[in-house]
Amino acid sequence: MIIYDTEGNKIATSEPADKRVFDGLTIHNASLAGCELEGISFTGSDLQGSNFDGADLYGATLMDSSFNLCSFIRADLRSTFMQSISFRYANMRGALFSLDNMGGRLILNDVDFFGANLDDADFTGALYDEQTTFPTGFVPASRGLMPSISAKEYFQQIENWTKKGIGIFKKGTPDTK
Repeated sequence: MIIYDTEGNKIATSEPADKRVFDGLTIHNASLAGCELEGISFTGSDLQGSNFDGADLYGATLMDSSFNLCSFIRADLRSTFMQSISFRYANMRGALFSLDNMGGRLILNDVDFFGANLDDADFTGALYDEQTTFPTGFVPASRGLMPSISAKEYFQQIENWTKKGIGIFKKGTPDTK
C-alpha cells in the first residue's frame, strides 16, 4: 500500500509492500480521506496533520503513535486497538468509537484527546482507562463511555468468583484447577 500527501506526492510505502504496516514512520499530512484501511498498523509512527475523514480503520492497530492535528471526521475507528496514542487537537467530529459488528468494545488505553473536537463522536459502549485524557468539559459517561478495570482488578474478580463457585468458575471444574 502506498500513502500520498495532500499534493499527490508518494510519502510512504508499507513494509512489506503488499501489507498495511506503517510502523516506525513519520508520515505528515497524509491524504487518507475515504480510504478503506481495515487492519492497518501504525505503531511508533507520527502522522501529524493527516486527513482520515470518512476512512474505515475498523480493526486497525494504533499504538505508541501521534495523530495530533489530524482530521477523522466520520471515520470508523470501531474495534481498533489503541494504546499510548495522541489525538491532540484532532478533529474527530462524528467518528465511530462504538461497539463493533459483533458487540465488541473498543478500549482506550492511555489515549490523549486534549483539545480534540469530539462533537457527535459515538463512544457507545467503549471503555477507557485512568491514563486516557479528554478535552476540557467532556463528560465520558454522558457520551456512552465506561471506565475499564485494571488487569489486577479483573483477576481479583475471577478469584472471587472462583471462591464463590459462580458460573464457569465452580470449584472442581477444569477451569479452577
